[in-house]
Amino acid sequence: MSEFENLEAMELNEKELNEIAGGAFKPLPDKPGFIIYQISKGETLGRIAKRFGVTVKDLLNWNPKITNRNLIYYGDYLYIKD
Repeated sequence: MSEFENLEAMELNEKELNEIAGGAFKPLPDKPGFIIYQISKGETLGRIAKRFGVTVKDLLNWNPKITNRNLIYYGDYLYIKD
């Protein structure tokens, strides 16, 4: 069996994800008026927006590092207006 045949069973912890992503999963610095939210496994921007009563457009405006609204990463962090 090749190393890619059993990818479903592969679980990475936050440290391993951070190493693969070149440090992208570091917590954000505090920003007045915002909370810092860590993306959970399986979440989408739409679900996060609904949970906090904001729009996807709001999330994109507050988090300019997101360049593709359909591509967010488990373990990454977002600013959400408090």
